[in-house]
Amino acid sequence: MNQPRTAELYGQPALETSAPHAWPGLQVERYQLEATALPAHFHAQHLLILHLGSQPVRSSRRQGSQVEEGLFSHGKAGLYPAGDYGPLAWDGPADVVHVHLDAQALENRARQGLDLAHIALRDRFQFEDALLMQLGRQLLAAASATHGLGRLYAESLANALSYHLIEHHATYERRVASVGPRLPAAVLARIDNYLEAHAEQLITLEALAGLANLSVFHFARRFKLTTGRPPYQYVLDWKIRRAQQLLAAASQPVAAISDALGFASPAHFASAFKRATGQSPRQFQRG
Repeated sequence: MNQPRTAELYGQPALETSAPHAWPGLQVERYQLEATALPAHFHAQHLLILHLGSQPVRSSRRQGSQVEEGLFSHGKAGLYPAGDYGPLAWDGPADVVHVHLDAQALENRARQGLDLAHIALRDRFQFEDALLMQLGRQLLAAASATHGLGRLYAESLANALSYHLIEHHATYERRVASVGPRLPAAVLARIDNYLEAHAEQLITLEALAGLANLSVFHFARRFKLTTGRPPYQYVLDWKIRRAQQLLAAASQPVAAISDALGFASPAHFASAFKRATGQSPRQFQRG
């Protein structure tokens, strides 16, 4: 997607950003800002702003002759579709997460993943949505991940956020409501073989969807319908099962197994393994 120019508008770089990961159709940033006033401006992407600050901040926006005002406390959000916007101001320090969504990518998700004929996000100056807040914070945390599972997890979060926006904060026309049949056993076997051959590499939704000859959006929905789990959880479970086999064989040190399965570090591997099995890798190996 085109890089958002928010940092130029604010005159300061983002504290955190997903830009190095080049997530398709989405970018997440975090800013801590002082009270300020912005001139009329344009943004090419849809923009979701989530407020994290503990202190409320009063904001106002002028659109033509109309002025909107609101008190943005922790958990409040604003949704601003791509387009031109009038002057904007806030009266105190603000801690905000910006989720930039490429307009065409969201349209493609709606058409390919949900079989919609038309979608238009609503302009919402101020509202509350606990799930959007949770997804935004999880995406921000995923921006610091450097391993393959983190990328896959982030793509799953991006899909969930996009579908939630479409369902609850957009107008649309539906074409077909069906999610399609379950994935055949041959496709699941192909996925397991792919994981076996590429365990230490970056695993993406695009690659897995390609094995099923489906779009990412249809694949994610049909995969969960078939297995009961989202793709990222399936991949993690597969890695944990393979780790148990390698640990039981006692032929490799824990750090080597972590690298072979594409975890960011032995510490990350140990944390994921203990969360799944109740034991650390070394405890499991000794047992």
